Amino acid sequence: MESMTVQLTPSYDLTTEHKRSVFGLPVLVNHRTGEAYMPTEILEAYPLWGKMQARDVVRMMIKGKTFNDKERHFIERFTGKVFG
Repeated sequence: MESMTVQLTPSYDLTTEHKRSVFGLPVLVNHRTGEAYMPTEILEAYPLWGKMQARDVVRMMIKGKTFNDKERHFIERFTGKVFG
């Protein structure tokens, strides 16, 4: 399967180019720490957001941003259906 990375914020990417990514499923990677998160893992991406599942962090990060069809499909492999 083709590898892919989508930058969500300056500090976070959704990618298959990390050792925690298996079977082509993306993981959320924090560039500052190098940590990678699966969709149901809990993290505090930003103090004001509090702790939540990584899939919910990604849902917050994509609000108000534009992505092409390939990127939207890739994001939804991590979050579940979020685009209309």
